[in-house]
Amino acid sequence: MKKILTFVLAAVVASAGLFAFDLGGIEGTWQDTKYNANWKFNAGGSITLSDASTGKVYYTFTDANTQNFKVNAGASGVTVTFDCQATSRSYKFVKGISLSSDLTMEIDPTWTSEDYSTTIKFQSGKADVQ
Repeated sequence: MKKILTFVLAAVVASAGLFAFDLGGIEGTWQDTKYNANWKFNAGGSITLSDASTGKVYYTFTDANTQNFKVNAGASGVTVTFDCQATSRSYKFVKGISLSSDLTMEIDPTWTSEDYSTTIKFQSGKADVQ
C-alpha cells in the first residue's frame, strides 16, 4: 500500500511540474467574486484583469510591465508570482494539487501591510495541463 501511495504522490508532483514548463498552454478565466473581477490568463503570456459584468479591462499584465516573474512547482502545487510597479503590487497565484480548478490569489500592495488573499473561481478555458 505504501508503494502505491508513493507512486501516486510522485505522479501528482510530476504533473504539477509539467504545468510549470508549459505556461503557453495555460488559458482560462477565474473570477474574484468579492470585487466582481475576472482574471484571464492568455496563452500568449499575458494576464488581463477586467470587470466581470461589463468586460471593461482594468489592466493587462505583460512581460513589458511586470518584474520578477517566476513559476515554481512543488509538493503543494504550482505558484506564479510577479511584481508590477505600475499597480504598486506583488501578485501570487497558486494552483494546489487537488481536483479543484480554482486558484488561490494573494495581492500585496506596497503602500500597506494589509494583503488581500482569496480563492478565485474557475469560469472558463483550460484549467488542466495538456
